[in-house]
Amino acid sequence: MKTENFTKCNAGLSFTNADLITSLALNEKGDSVNASYYHILNPSTNTAVGAEVTHSFSSNVNTITVGTQHVLDPLTTIKASVNSDGKASALIQHEWRPRSLFTNFGKVDTKSSDKIPK
Repeated sequence: MKTENFTKCNAGLSFTNADLITSLALNEKGDSVNASYYHILNPSTNTAVGAEVTHSFSSNVNTITVGTQHVLDPLTTIKASVNSDGKASALIQHEWRPRSLFTNFGKVDTKSSDKIPK
């Protein structure tokens, strides 16, 4: 008799409203749980904040990430995030013609001073 093992098994719940999205997910065969929250503060500028908390049961490590986004004009969006591991990132995206985007992205690990920022 041939037996098979699950290579991946995830389960999740989410709630969506006009201006917010929340979710809870069990990932990696139940080894980690992930909770997230995304809230639109100003629909006219698509200004939003978000947060995510991840817990790994096997390593007993928590990671918290917070971020924000804002539309400067109908063609330009900025985003930024930082997490509890000391990683920060920022993005500016501009649509220079329909369906063609120019994206400038930067990421830095603030806890690793010997690495050059990307």
